[in-house]
Amino acid sequence: MNTLNCGIGDLAITVNTQLPENCGTIVRIVSAVGLDTWLEHDELLYVWNVKVATEEGLLHYQYSEKMKTAKAGPVPDKCLRRLTPPKGYLMDEFADAEPMQLNLHLIDL
Repeated sequence: MNTLNCGIGDLAITVNTQLPENCGTIVRIVSAVGLDTWLEHDELLYVWNVKVATEEGLLHYQYSEKMKTAKAGPVPDKCLRRLTPPKGYLMDEFADAEPMQLNLHLIDL
């Protein structure tokens, strides 16, 4: 098995997801599910339980013909990339920091 992309407590971004609505969602890794089946993959994938780390973000899951959304749920490690702090910051300082809110659509006159 390859090295995992994430660990418990990490902030991560979703990538290469089967549902395009899930791409780019920022999540926090909460716990490990372990090796599990996942949708149309033949091999077992390592899966994490995650919680969406943004107020408006959602995870989308498709069950048969129905689409459901959730603020927390399972995500395979192969669909996650850990977000790392900028150089010179300790992880503890970065993880609890308040994100800077910018509205790039407003122009100051």
